[in-house]
Amino acid sequence: MAWDENALRAAVKDYFAAVDAKDVEATLVYFADDATMTIQTANVTHTGRDGIRRMLTDFYDHSVFIKHEVLNVVTEVAKGKVATEQRFLSESPDGTKIDMHNCSFYDFNEQGQFQRVIIWMAGTSPLV
Repeated sequence: MAWDENALRAAVKDYFAAVDAKDVEATLVYFADDATMTIQTANVTHTGRDGIRRMLTDFYDHSVFIKHEVLNVVTEVAKGKVATEQRFLSESPDGTKIDMHNCSFYDFNEQGQFQRVIIWMAGTSPLV
C-alpha cells in the first residue's frame, strides 16, 4: 500500500479522539485483528483485538475523563509509520488526576490499520 501523509496523520488524530471519547468499538477500528500494543515503560504487551479490547475496557471503566493533547507528529510515509508526542490527562473515579508526557509509535499494515503500537509513558501506566 502507498501511504499518504494526511491519511496517516488523520488516523492517529481520529484514534486519539476515539480514546478520549472512551469508545471501545471506535478505538478498536484502528487496530488490525492481530495487532500488538506494548506499553514499553510498564513492560506489558496486549495482543490481538481481544487483548486490546480488555485493556481498553478496563482503562475506560477506571477513567472519569481522558484527554490527549498531541504536541508533535512525525511520519515516515514510505514505511507507514507515525510517531506522536502527547500530553495525557485523566482522572480516576477516586479523584486521582494524571498529567503526563508520553510518546507513541504506530506501524500501519497494508489495510491502513495499526499493526503495532508502542507507548512510552512518563509515569505509572494506567494501561496495564
